[in-house]
Amino acid sequence: MNTTVRLTERSGSANAQRSKGFVPVVVYGAGSDTQSFTAEAKTVNEILNKNPRAILKVELPGAGSKNVVIQEVQRQPLSRQLLHIDFQQIDMKAELDTKVAFHFTGDPVGVKSGGVQQVELYELDIRTLPDNLEATFEVDISGLDIGDQLLVSDLPKHEGWEILTPEDTLIVRISPPVTVADPADEDTAAAEPEVVGATEEDKPAE
Repeated sequence: MNTTVRLTERSGSANAQRSKGFVPVVVYGAGSDTQSFTAEAKTVNEILNKNPRAILKVELPGAGSKNVVIQEVQRQPLSRQLLHIDFQQIDMKAELDTKVAFHFTGDPVGVKSGGVQQVELYELDIRTLPDNLEATFEVDISGLDIGDQLLVSDLPKHEGWEILTPEDTLIVRISPPVTVADPADEDTAAAEPEVVGATEEDKPAE
């Protein structure tokens, strides 16, 4: 709540704004119409690096400050330049639907034994009051062995959160080690092909 993003009216094309260090944004929600502005890209990047789920204040031209959360971020795939931001205006006394990123802690015993950790879900959909929002959801996966998996239903309860992601959704699994064929075995197989359907006359004399 200590971070304030000052928004300005849009002028010119989106590319022109980006070239000047600004990013196009929209503000919506809480019964208000969707409004388009620009924000300083450097400020938004600093927020995203620190806590992308933080509750922010935005200063709207002629409308004062509003409480918002960042709901969507669009970036250029290669340069990672900010292209567009969606700010959702929130009522601090009303629940909102949002996402929280997983932060896995601990080294799985299965990985120590040669298994491969495969993450299938990176964010959890939740419903909660704004004051209960957190930057990440820490999950200890140190006990997972080869063949084990973690589902949404296995997550510890978090007070104040209603989990919206289906309980049977897979989060992470520990797969068996990947086996690689020995090149020497492949060479031997190539040198000694099997004769299929050979007759007695075709077989070499002993």
